[in-house]
Amino acid sequence: MMDKITFNFFLDSKESVISKLSAYLGIPQSSVTEALEYGCSTESFINGLHINLRAFDSSKVCIIGRHVTTATDSGLSSIVGKGLLNLKRSLQEDTPLSEYLRSSKIQIDVDNGLIYINGKRIPIESRKGSDHVCFRGNKTVCSWSFGCEAFEKLTILANKLYNLGATLEFFVAGTLDEMLGYSTVKHCPEILDTLDQLVSAIHSPYGQCTYPLCCGWATEDKNCYVVEFPNTLSNMETYNPINYLEAFREIKGCFTWSDITYDDYYEHRIPQRVYDNRFLIDTIISVYVYYSREQYGSLQPGFSVTPELLKIYRVDDGHLIAI
Repeated sequence: MMDKITFNFFLDSKESVISKLSAYLGIPQSSVTEALEYGCSTESFINGLHINLRAFDSSKVCIIGRHVTTATDSGLSSIVGKGLLNLKRSLQEDTPLSEYLRSSKIQIDVDNGLIYINGKRIPIESRKGSDHVCFRGNKTVCSWSFGCEAFEKLTILANKLYNLGATLEFFVAGTLDEMLGYSTVKHCPEILDTLDQLVSAIHSPYGQCTYPLCCGWATEDKNCYVVEFPNTLSNMETYNPINYLEAFREIKGCFTWSDITYDDYYEHRIPQRVYDNRFLIDTIISVYVYYSREQYGSLQPGFSVTPELLKIYRVDDGHLIAI
């Protein structure tokens, strides 16, 4: 039985990755090395080596992930005690994030698709049905093709919570500077930026957003941390295109040796390991052929990371200090 193979794209050399990928695919290292040349693509690599993506068990692969967060001492204790929670659990359980939002008179009921702002109940919708009611109380409801800014911000929130599954997101590759430079993560949780824009659009539709949630979180006595953990590849969300049917045109060339048809794709009969193995190859090519160091991953909806798997580093003057 094959032991798990762990890929650490933060530290592994190209030679080490080639050795691991060769062992996983059962292909000579020389062939893998030759295929990973400048100009190759995920499709050309798979087809050039006649890779059947069905044939390899993605539960035998681990990928190291890193998640950037900010926390007070008590917030760090929450991570140590509960682990890294997905967005849904972070919003609905007793966590530093949910407590902070409650203190700001915001509560999100993910299961029932509701957000409460200053006690006002607002459905989290991504499209307007026949029963849609303007939450500002306007008698004329904006059309499906033209919505007010507030509804557009609600759509962004709905996408995070439902289309993307309120998952735990992280880096699978990247320098520390790249990770800290992503969105708002070195100052506050990214969801606070989304909520600030939503609240501003509701209360001050023609005013400029002042980001009180982000600023309030950032001004508390918090440190920035990088949390590292192993992810079993089969537990990761490796394929979730915005337009599933249209995306087939972009991915079908990778299925040549895997005996997969459009009907298999359309009826969702493709094993998850097919997407997992394509993701692994695609990430390796991006990082080690084209030196695109900043790469992302997420766990499947419902998954979190338990405390015993975590390695926590404090960010101190551009360095990682283990705690």
